Amino acid sequence: MPVPDRDRWLRAAVWSVVLPVVRARASRRLAALEAGVATVVTVNWNSAEQLRTLLRLVRSRSPERTRILVVDNHSRDESRALLSATPNVEAINLPINLGHDLALDIGFLSVRTEFVVALDVDAFPLHGEWLRELLQPLDSSATIAGARLNREYVHPCCLAMRTRTFVERKHSFRNRYRPRRDGKDASGDVGEIMSQRETPRLFFFDPTSQRGPGDVGTVFGGLVYHNFYSTRFNGTDAAVLDGHVRQSDAEAAWNEAVERYGRET
Repeated sequence: MPVPDRDRWLRAAVWSVVLPVVRARASRRLAALEAGVATVVTVNWNSAEQLRTLLRLVRSRSPERTRILVVDNHSRDESRALLSATPNVEAINLPINLGHDLALDIGFLSVRTEFVVALDVDAFPLHGEWLRELLQPLDSSATIAGARLNREYVHPCCLAMRTRTFVERKHSFRNRYRPRRDGKDASGDVGEIMSQRETPRLFFFDPTSQRGPGDVGTVFGGLVYHNFYSTRFNGTDAAVLDGHVRQSDAEAAWNEAVERYGRET
């Protein structure tokens, strides 16, 4: 059987067999979640350069008790060596690339703290108050808080919620892509259904700046930078994605952002 077919079969098996077991274990842990503490979850695939920056800045710009969990989608670069050499970081090393949505579900269901935050691997916090400001809406009426890009849902490049909410409401990041119509963006992005179920209890951090072209180099709420494209070129041989973003655009934007926002003060 060709490897892609095998991987699709394994992915389907994880969704239908493994994930329910992981979810049941998460349910049994709810009473023991560490109060007042957040876990930052990121999914990585062959993005060691971006992962190194995320780990450094999340650790230096977050409260001391903040946990970091990396779900690695079978990287073949130096990512796993980096994770092994980095203290105080938990890693789940998957045997194949299960995709971003399934890996995020596994990560969220493995969290043992009251709060859980998703950050894309090519995103990072901009200052030491980012986590407090991101979580603050959850103390009022919001159930999910984070980045809003182009539709009324919290984009998982930067998303925060209570772990209990994710588990008890049986949320999932599983995507439900549908074809583009009338020139509009595709609907059913990763995590979008989850936001639709929680409407209107969403709190959005809108873009405060964009480097471009398009969404490349977006800052949300002055809290978090997200490149959007620096790792997406890993999955294709194309030099251009979405018809307008070149690999050189994404690389230049990332390097500029690390120089501008990533220096320790």
